[in-house]
Amino acid sequence: MALTNGTVTNTGPRVSEAMGHAGSVLVATTGSVPEGEPRDDRYLGDPLRLVDYMKSFRAAQATRTELYHEFEEALDDYVNLKISVPQIQQVIRVSQEGFQDVSSEIIILHKLMGSLGQDNLTVIIDRVQDLEKEKLEVTVRLLQARIQAAADTERSFESEIEELTLRRAGLMEQINEQMEEAAAEIIDLETMDL
Repeated sequence: MALTNGTVTNTGPRVSEAMGHAGSVLVATTGSVPEGEPRDDRYLGDPLRLVDYMKSFRAAQATRTELYHEFEEALDDYVNLKISVPQIQQVIRVSQEGFQDVSSEIIILHKLMGSLGQDNLTVIIDRVQDLEKEKLEVTVRLLQARIQAAADTERSFESEIEELTLRRAGLMEQINEQMEEAAAEIIDLETMDL
C-alpha cells in the first residue's frame, strides 16, 4: 500500500499472486467430482499436494504480515498528522479488502487440507487464524488509544498503550511459533516416501 498524490494504491503483492495456484487447485479438486458421486481418494494425504497447500498458506500469511506492516505505517502517518482523515479511511478500506482476500484464501486452503484428512495441518491454520483475529482486535484498540493520546494531552494513555503493545508483541510471537510449526510440517511432508 502506498499513498501517492492523496490516493492509496496497493503496491504490495496481490493476494492471488502470492497464493500461486491455490485457487486453481480448488477448482481441480472440487470441480472434478460431480455432486453426489464418490470422491477419488487416490490422493488422500498426498504429500506433494499438501506441501503445495502449506506453502500457499505460508505465502498468504506473509502477505497478511506485509499488509499489517503497511497498515501500521499509514496509521503512524495519520497519528503524526502526515495524512488526512479521508486518506486514512481509504487506507483502512484497502487494508480490510486485503485482509479479507487473505482470509478467504486461507479458508480455501483449510478446507482443502481438511478434505485430505489432514487435521494436524488444519489445527495450525485454525490457531493462526484465531491469533490473527485477536491481533487485529488488539491493533485496533492500540490505534484508538494512540489517537486518543494525540487528541487528549491532559490524560495519560501510556500504560494502556504499553499494555496493548506488549499484548500484540506476544500474539506476534505466538503466530511466529505456529508458522515455524507449519514450516516443520512442510519439511516432514517433503521428506515422506511417496
